[in-house]
Amino acid sequence: MRNAAPAFILVLLLGLAALVFFVLPRGSEYDRSPLGNKGLEVWLQAKGIAVVRSDAHVARSRSDVSLRILPLPISQSEAAAPRAGGESNAGGLEASGLEDWIYEADSYELPTLIIMPKWRGSVSKDGIARQSDLVDLSDLHGELGKIELSDLRLGRHGPGFEDAQSGLAPAQSTRIALYQAQTFVRSSLPGGCKELAGMPSGALIVACDDHPDVYLLSDPDLLNNHGMALADNASFAVSLVTLLRGADETRPIYLDTAGEPLDREKPVDEGKSYERSATDLKRFFAYPLSVIWGTLLVVAAICFWRGAYRFGPPLSDTSGNIELSKTAAIDATARLLRLSGNDGRMAGQFVLHVLADKAQLLFGSGAGNQAGIARLFQRLARQDKAGAQALHAAAEALIERGHVMTRSDLHRNLETFRKMLGSFELGSR
Repeated sequence: MRNAAPAFILVLLLGLAALVFFVLPRGSEYDRSPLGNKGLEVWLQAKGIAVVRSDAHVARSRSDVSLRILPLPISQSEAAAPRAGGESNAGGLEASGLEDWIYEADSYELPTLIIMPKWRGSVSKDGIARQSDLVDLSDLHGELGKIELSDLRLGRHGPGFEDAQSGLAPAQSTRIALYQAQTFVRSSLPGGCKELAGMPSGALIVACDDHPDVYLLSDPDLLNNHGMALADNASFAVSLVTLLRGADETRPIYLDTAGEPLDREKPVDEGKSYERSATDLKRFFAYPLSVIWGTLLVVAAICFWRGAYRFGPPLSDTSGNIELSKTAAIDATARLLRLSGNDGRMAGQFVLHVLADKAQLLFGSGAGNQAGIARLFQRLARQDKAGAQALHAAAEALIERGHVMTRSDLHRNLETFRKMLGSFELGSR
């Protein structure tokens, strides 16, 4: 039980670490997947085009950006593609605020590229693009109906790759390629809508007069991590961004994966107007800080328990009492033998105790018996066999026949025992 607490703490910390790294959602994983847009950001920055991403902690205004790119999010109940912050809704298309995006683009005169979805989130999870992983076209047509483009239809033209020479200007032509190409059906283009770029199978980018600052991209593979590596799609992406925001524009483009409303005016410097209040303290206990505080509390409780718990009161050192009791017993026995006039028996007891004491000195506290005394004589015999035999004979005579010896014989044998024992190096207590 005493050794279980450190192991329990270690298992708890490892479990929390595994929860953070493997269970909790992280938006960066999706952003770097084949369906994400990290490649577009890196490529545009390499070409000298600044890119800013949506951030829940940073407010953006219309005047900060030159072009807004909005991937229309799609999530499925079985494998949702997370949005910024790891949030996703189950089932069908999300309530993405498409109408709000169109309204902002029109009122702010902000060029906005809306990318229609094509793949379910399961593609990012499994790494395999199957026919069953394509988003249902009826869901996409329902979204187009929200912005009064219900006549605009999307089409797909069978499995496999399709490539074509396409340009955003008459004198410009770039080879683009798409897998399972998804395009707008040209015959369904409403009046006032025109095609900016396309393939033989249909239109890729459409703009309408009713919303002059809104551009619809039919296939997300043209700008995602997977599609940017095909043909000259990367060069086409640079040309597209330059056309939509203007060749002389220097403000960054806004890669918006959250779809939060923009501020009409540039935000006031928060460093000058921000005031702290007691409610700010709640942020220190919000997730995931709540997990950290909980872990510290558990560790502190275990440490307190380990420090306060004892297996009874501490034991005092009683070895001195044992020695005193032993000496008192020997003295009492000697006095009784002396009073009874039996000095020989007292001498035998003395010799036996001396031998037992020497055996304990050499072999430990459990050797003060006949077996220990036998081991003592075996050890002495390895030093001096003859001396050990003489010592054994004197000791045996005193122990077994000391009570029948005369006073002179008793004295002589005791002197022999003392001299022979002193000839061996045994140490002392």
